[in-house]
Amino acid sequence: MASTLDIDLLRTFHAIVRFGQFLAASTFLNRSPSAVSLHVRRLESVAGGRLFERDNQAVILTPLGRRFALHTAELLRMHDQVLDSFSNPAASGRVRLGISEEYAGALLQCTLPSLTTHFPHIELEIETGSSGRLRTRLTRGQLDLALVVEAMGMASPNDQSARTFGTTQPIWVAAHQYRVDSTRPVPLALHGRGCPYRAVAIDALAQSQRRWRTVVMSAGVMALEMTISAGLAVGIIDRARLGNDMRELASEDGFPELPLHELKLMKAPGSASAAAEVMTQLISDNFRL
Repeated sequence: MASTLDIDLLRTFHAIVRFGQFLAASTFLNRSPSAVSLHVRRLESVAGGRLFERDNQAVILTPLGRRFALHTAELLRMHDQVLDSFSNPAASGRVRLGISEEYAGALLQCTLPSLTTHFPHIELEIETGSSGRLRTRLTRGQLDLALVVEAMGMASPNDQSARTFGTTQPIWVAAHQYRVDSTRPVPLALHGRGCPYRAVAIDALAQSQRRWRTVVMSAGVMALEMTISAGLAVGIIDRARLGNDMRELASEDGFPELPLHELKLMKAPGSASAAAEVMTQLISDNFRL
């Protein structure tokens, strides 16, 4: 009798490919690590060889595993699409989504393909901006969802957080050739009012009695990072965005450590529409910090 491909086994395989670890895949699938390993062994018996090379830190696809991933990804997608068409009512309606500027590209890249494929009747309206501005518009009911950055411990009892994606660490940065002159005001490249990093940075300078001046203020990331890289200003960015053309400034340079922040998906007050719930689930399933 010919072998068949079990969809649950394929789902496990692609979860491992996506996260690069057996343990992370088991957590995502809500299965035990032993069950995940068993699924892989069963798939390898069907495929006729090893699909992964494993060590203590991560897993790497073998040449057979790469071919298997390429040929089965569309099969899994089509399976889920067929099931969705019968088991779920076609969600429709408008979703107004606000995204903090730094994370807009990453979030849209991983969610829009699923949205257009599985939920073509949902109309998505996207707005990018500072977290403070997006949070205000969310509270006023002018947005349905917003992905925002907030200082840890800032949540209020009325917050409707749909998902917290982890912590971010704002840091002071400058070009490698930039030299700190403690006798002059610190030249800053800043987001506009409403940016949480801007607020904590200015507070930190005030507490350390450092004078400062604005060199450039922009809602977009590109203008700020170009100004910093050119050596014209000091900036504040997420440590994960630190590139080769910048260096981190520390306390020995006269710049105090900044507090941790959180990246959250927030809902507007009141009951969410079916379309907003779908978008919330898509972001929760696909976006990673």
